[in-house]
Amino acid sequence: MADVKVVWTGLECRVRQEKKDDIFGSVQLIAGMTPQPAVKFPDAGTLTFGPPELRIFSAQRLLYSGPAQDLSVSLALVQHDSGDIEQGKQAVAQAISTAATAAVAAATSPAGAALAKPFIDFLVVGLVDIASDLLGLADDPFNPAAVFIPKDKLLDANSRRQIRQRPNDPHTLQFTDMVICSGTDGDGDLGVYALYLDVQPSGAPGGGGVTPAGDGIGTPTLSTGSQGVAVEKLQRLLNAHVPDLGPLDVDGDFGPVTDERVREYQRRVDIEIDGVVGPETWGMLTGGERAEEDASGTPTLSNGSRGPAVRKLQRLLNAHVPDLQALAVDGRFGPVTEQHVRKFQTRLAITVDGIVGPQTWGALTR
Repeated sequence: MADVKVVWTGLECRVRQEKKDDIFGSVQLIAGMTPQPAVKFPDAGTLTFGPPELRIFSAQRLLYSGPAQDLSVSLALVQHDSGDIEQGKQAVAQAISTAATAAVAAATSPAGAALAKPFIDFLVVGLVDIASDLLGLADDPFNPAAVFIPKDKLLDANSRRQIRQRPNDPHTLQFTDMVICSGTDGDGDLGVYALYLDVQPSGAPGGGGVTPAGDGIGTPTLSTGSQGVAVEKLQRLLNAHVPDLGPLDVDGDFGPVTDERVREYQRRVDIEIDGVVGPETWGMLTGGERAEEDASGTPTLSNGSRGPAVRKLQRLLNAHVPDLQALAVDGRFGPVTEQHVRKFQTRLAITVDGIVGPQTWGALTR
């Protein structure tokens, strides 16, 4: 049986309720009939949406890794007005977990089996029930929402992958599926948010990552002058992997701008800089880069450090400090990366020294 990974890539504010929205919430995934632990977010404080360049939050959190099976993903979102934020997060996580447990119990009961209702119907009922519980918060909850992703859609995910971007925002999100959550506050102002998921089927059990050939396009050697769907695929991947630069036009034309972006990417991942997209560059774009970062561990880093562990650090900082200009994920720990580290340490009330040791890694990865 093929394995899949489901990554929560990010959250987008499509319509803000106020001039500035302060958001927190929880994501719940159910694999088959097994609820996974609810994911509270953000790790500290709230996410701020509204000003220019602050409409997309990059999360990059693994929600599930295992056999391909029917999945359901729920989102509960709250606009913070007053009260204890951390208590609110705990209440939301508990409520969404309760809804998942209730849905599984209803679907597996004799009555549920007799009704033969789709599982998502039971889950929606549970989410409606928790909405009233969330109203007890000193905040404005959105209407909880969910999406059902059947097994066959998981295995077909590579053909459905897209890139989400907005004008005046440097962030881009890669996704295959989404959950749309909306609600109105006490003044009747509408807010709409989208949570993006990237399903990554593997080529073999335990293989992980995205299978390059699984989308029917493959990984042909490309260079200046190449055209077609393989170039479009390349441009989407470059936009996802180099989010701090302006997005490429996904036009299927490998011209000077795409060549420049390829060379910049090759420089960042420390492979031969020739502008040619061959097996090594494709391999890094379709999984090798993240595999390198995952294998790099959590070594002590400081100004002057280089390599895949620094790239991992820069991605995590972009996710945890989304209100700052996105870092270039270039594997080079310079003054700007150090500034982001110090800002993150200040917000988490840990030692502010610009050094990424066990305490800072723990806060970034918990």
